[in-house]
Amino acid sequence: MLLPLLAKLLNVSIDYLLTGKSLIGQAGPYDAEYQKEEYYWGMQPSELAEQVAGLAGNNTANKRLLDIGSGEGRDAVYFAKYGFQVDALEVSIPGAEKIRQYSQMSGYAVNVLQTDMIGYAPAGTYDVIYSHGSLQFLPLEQRQKHFDKYKQRTNVGGLNAHLVFVEKPFIPVAPDWEPNEFFYESGDLARYYHDWEILRYEESIIDCNSAGVPHRHALNRIIAKKIKA
Repeated sequence: MLLPLLAKLLNVSIDYLLTGKSLIGQAGPYDAEYQKEEYYWGMQPSELAEQVAGLAGNNTANKRLLDIGSGEGRDAVYFAKYGFQVDALEVSIPGAEKIRQYSQMSGYAVNVLQTDMIGYAPAGTYDVIYSHGSLQFLPLEQRQKHFDKYKQRTNVGGLNAHLVFVEKPFIPVAPDWEPNEFFYESGDLARYYHDWEILRYEESIIDCNSAGVPHRHALNRIIAKKIKA
């Protein structure tokens, strides 16, 4: 909880405190796209974000939500509009700037945290911890530690919601897949949340046109509820 205050006091980033290295000036995988005027991922919320909001209902006042790998902020701003107090975590400098622009343009406040999810320790606890297609950047050997951390930082009665890419032998790797992206296997998300109430869980295959090349992805989505401490 003291990391943000300490980073501000020392005038360094949180990732520098954790790793001794700064991400300032380092390129994110979508920097070139985020520097363009248009929004690469669009401005409409994802289906998973709408499902989370639907489960939350009208009880969002003073509820904290962490959006991990927020991109350009389409879901972060949607959650803020829905009444959540949103922290948007994004490694890309132009991506973080796009989130700020979208937040200001929409009139809904979003707190932007420009840092890497790897090694990041959430400040305090949240009612929702959310990610949409970003957790494939977690190194394989660190996944369990990160999911344990997300679960620990979630209030009792709160939700974790994630969308991850699943490896299928009959689906070629996407043309814009990065060297530091790692697939999940079917059932991984269910195993990480075996001790929580799983409210929604599904696997599907979708068509995609990112990078201007038609291809397909296998996706796994989960929304799980923390029942006890």
